[in-house]
Amino acid sequence: MILFKQILLTCMVTFAVSVNLNAQTQQHKSLLKADRFYNAGEFQLAEENYRKAREKEKEIKSTFNLGNAVFKQERYEEAIDHYTAATQLAPDNTKRSDAYYNLGNAQFQSSKLEESIDSYKEAIQLNPANDHAKYNLMVAKMALRQAKNQEQQQQQQQNQEQQENQEQQEQEQNQESQNQQEGENKEQNEQEAQDSTSQEIQEGAAFDTSRLDKQTLDSLDAMKLLQVIENEEKKVQEKLKKFNSKRKKPEKDW
Repeated sequence: MILFKQILLTCMVTFAVSVNLNAQTQQHKSLLKADRFYNAGEFQLAEENYRKAREKEKEIKSTFNLGNAVFKQERYEEAIDHYTAATQLAPDNTKRSDAYYNLGNAQFQSSKLEESIDSYKEAIQLNPANDHAKYNLMVAKMALRQAKNQEQQQQQQQNQEQQENQEQQEQEQNQESQNQQEGENKEQNEQEAQDSTSQEIQEGAAFDTSRLDKQTLDSLDAMKLLQVIENEEKKVQEKLKKFNSKRKKPEKDW
């Protein structure tokens, strides 16, 4: 990656380290070593050396470049912290604009779209010539609009599913209530029919001598009268057998 500038939606490349070789300090050595690892794609080793440089002194180069190293390892939340610190350490608006640009990229990757939009706007305000920030601002706005539309569609679908489930539950409850009422009505009708038939049979169970006038009674002797009563009793028993055979057998009580 080239120094300091980087293309869209990735971090700016490291600040260049320009140091008089005769006056190199341990911090500068760590920075130079870290830059070499970074450019070679050894981001974990680059991170270790940027941290060593920061232990000596927290300044814009080590802080900004440490954010780049962890960004490349997809630790975006941690990168946000380093870039935020870099915005405070930047010595001029151009470097501060780059720090906000990278901050916006890390926020974008963390799905913090509204925050990334604010960072891109700040980068543009600090440096109106920051075309990368302008482009990424447009991308972030489009992504936010799409995310909101998707969220709205999901909410509408969820509301529709809830309404359909509620309607189905109400329909099932109404059907259950209707079936229960029909069952109760059927049971009541069967019971009334059984009671009516039973009453009719019981009413006919006794031989009604009132239907015989006095002349008939006088003309019958005891044996004939007994025969008549037995015949009537047989008729009653036959009716009872037919009635019982038509009744439903009770369910077994297990």
